[in-house]
Amino acid sequence: MARRDGILAATLLALSLAGFAAGAAAQGPGRWHPGGPPGPPPFSDVLERHADELGLDADTLARIHSIAAKAREAEQPLSDQLRSLHDGMRQMLEAEAPKSDDVMQQADRIGALETELRKARLGTMLEIRSLLSAEQRQKLVQLFEARKQHWKEHHGEAPDEP
Repeated sequence: MARRDGILAATLLALSLAGFAAGAAAQGPGRWHPGGPPGPPPFSDVLERHADELGLDADTLARIHSIAAKAREAEQPLSDQLRSLHDGMRQMLEAEAPKSDDVMQQADRIGALETELRKARLGTMLEIRSLLSAEQRQKLVQLFEARKQHWKEHHGEAPDEP
């Protein structure tokens, strides 16, 4: 049971990191950066904020920031293209009688590009993750779990059973 919970926690971490991993930063501005779509803070910012707790040295943080910056630069054209596709979809759906085939083709283009971006972000997350020791990754899981618990408590939800 404990092993299954550990695997579940590791999976949750991977999914959380996927959202954070420079990919969140690559989405452009978000809730953490006024003027953009909502999203979590850039993963590199999260690691920097908890650098002492995780035992990250300045060299590792610099490497993390470099990876995140390269990812943002590489993903920016894809993010711009995705925004354009969403704008196109909105225009189609605002038409008096949108053509179903056109809307579905646009949905396919959006889905394909979203998948490409998610894969790029997962690659970035894995690259950053490879810089962390097993102990640092475990501590990061604990930090995410504590944050999740804090969020649940402040939003009126009952904490998960142990």
